Amino acid sequence: MNRRQFLQAGLSAGAVTWVGVSAPSIVASGAESPLKIAHREGNMLRTSSPGVYELAASIPGISGIEVHTTRSNLWDRDTVLAYKRESHRWNIRTISMGGSLPAGGTLLDPGPCEQFLRKTMRAGEILGARVVLVPGFRGTCPKMDDESSYGPVVQLLKKLGPVAEDSGIVLGLELSLTTAEYVKLLELVDHPAVRAYWDPTGTESMVHNGEGIKGIDVLGAKIVQMHLKNNRNPLMEEPGLVDWSKAWPAIRKSGFDGWFVFETPHPTPEACIEETTKNIAWVLKNWKAQG
Repeated sequence: MNRRQFLQAGLSAGAVTWVGVSAPSIVASGAESPLKIAHREGNMLRTSSPGVYELAASIPGISGIEVHTTRSNLWDRDTVLAYKRESHRWNIRTISMGGSLPAGGTLLDPGPCEQFLRKTMRAGEILGARVVLVPGFRGTCPKMDDESSYGPVVQLLKKLGPVAEDSGIVLGLELSLTTAEYVKLLELVDHPAVRAYWDPTGTESMVHNGEGIKGIDVLGAKIVQMHLKNNRNPLMEEPGLVDWSKAWPAIRKSGFDGWFVFETPHPTPEACIEETTKNIAWVLKNWKAQG
């Protein structure tokens, strides 16, 4: 389904109607949710499009989008303004900027990385995003036992922290570090606009056994945003790497009050609607069960 077909399919007498839910009831559902729940653009549509906001508006309980900056060409002013218009049209917030670095961009190359992050923050300002995701996995992640590796990263983040703060943005670090290494890095940077972007399942998948929940316990309010996925299964209710019966109590206790962002793959827009609706119901059920 191309963008035009998708948009046409979603329009009915000026209102969106997917899986039997009209636009007004979608808005009401999102407003009543006890959690702030979003989805990641890169996992909703195979090809980037401002139409992602219409798709999000068709899923009860979703009220935000994490856009994919570089894949969606959001350093381009005309493109970012098109996204902003659709965000306002469908009343879906752009809550964070994923894909902040282009292919080959890495925290370990501070000069180019600084320019990439500055451009992403400018795009985020236009869209009203409050978080810029800063990735660093395995070979592109600083080694916290080697000052020659982590030292330049600390200096870069110290430099960009005040820039982010002035823009109303937090740099959320999603790195393949242990909890103790995250604590060390954040203490060295020591700026409120540089925090952790936590992915319990992603952390477990990087062979940090038990760290997915431990990080929630230890980092707590230093976590600015959180990805939700269960290994590569589209539905969180299926067994995966994280014991969510322990994760939800840890999240409640931690003081985390940011957005939960689904990062689960879907083969089609229709599957995205169906599977995300089920995932949201599962999340809300487990959240409410904790008190």
